[in-house]
Amino acid sequence: MERKEDNRGKKSVFVASCLMNTNNKVMGLARYSGMCKEVFDILADYGLGINQMQCPETLYLGINRWWQTKNLYDSYGFRSFCRDLAKQVVTYMVEYERQGYETVAILGCDGSPTCGVSITSWDEEWGGSPADFDYNKAIIEGSGVYIEELKKEMEERGVKVPPFYGLALDDESADMDTILSDFKKFIEGIM
Repeated sequence: MERKEDNRGKKSVFVASCLMNTNNKVMGLARYSGMCKEVFDILADYGLGINQMQCPETLYLGINRWWQTKNLYDSYGFRSFCRDLAKQVVTYMVEYERQGYETVAILGCDGSPTCGVSITSWDEEWGGSPADFDYNKAIIEGSGVYIEELKKEMEERGVKVPPFYGLALDDESADMDTILSDFKKFIEGIM
């Protein structure tokens, strides 16, 4: 018996958990109330499926965790935890790929110590007793711990590495219209 074809587009993106559910963000950094609807409207306009990746920070430390920079998360235990989560995501990609589906992008949240794609945070003065630090002074170029482990897992398993894109939604000073316009251009460029 032949399988009936349907309307699926066979293209999807994997997205950082906090883009679909801001409740996973560390307290004080939520820019929108639930999900960044505009981002998902753009994805829907291009017929893309959405796979939500789990939030390593929430699963590891919970909702009420302190703000942390990458150097605080950059430990063997947390990297190992992130690698285990990455293995699950890559297994999805492998299964999709086996059936002719394509993962067209991975969306992270720039500025995040775990899911930042091109911008993360690092500050040697963070650590020890919680103190009032300026998170914006800790922003640096680079990827977060989870994104690094996800890329390594994909490369080690021979999975085609799609483009990664970091949405700068943690920066309240960034213009949302510019963020969305740049994102739409990115999506147009990969389709």
